[in-house]
Amino acid sequence: MAFVDPVRFSNPLRRFARTLVADGEPEVAAPLPLPESLGGEPWYSVGRAVAALGGQRVDGWCLQEWPGQALRAVFSACWRDGSGRLWNVLPGSQAWLFLPDPQRRYEGVPIVERYQALHRDALLEDYLRVCGILARPVLGEETRLTLRQTCERLEGWLELGGSGSQPCPCQSGKRYQNCCSQRLRDSL
Repeated sequence: MAFVDPVRFSNPLRRFARTLVADGEPEVAAPLPLPESLGGEPWYSVGRAVAALGGQRVDGWCLQEWPGQALRAVFSACWRDGSGRLWNVLPGSQAWLFLPDPQRRYEGVPIVERYQALHRDALLEDYLRVCGILARPVLGEETRLTLRQTCERLEGWLELGGSGSQPCPCQSGKRYQNCCSQRLRDSL
């Protein structure tokens, strides 16, 4: 995947964080993989940490970036120990830039990922739109498969340096923004 955990807290990340939680301030959640943690299950893993070590569960947004392209926020959970430090307890974990969100709490219903483009481009906007739709839990299996293939194709074009103003990969001779982009938006 093109999104990675940021190495520094940039101004675009600050602005993006303010759109998610108005008064929130991102914190670094240091890695502390616990043996009883399960990969991809932050609420279970944090619950185990709280039961064993005390502290509290903190729900919020894990901030990620695709350098020069886009930002993403994934709703997750971290463990706050008794001294107030924030920890990512998932196995194989790494440091997260984590934005606590006191207004939202995971109650079994998935909270959709959020995206923001760092520049205006039809190809990038289409990719983020498809990613956002894929994050919804109510898609049929056939629709999910088609959208996943479309998402992978768009991501590949972006990684190769593609943009909406370049010739469309379908080889129609038109620019992407005037060809496949319009068809994709009509189908969504």
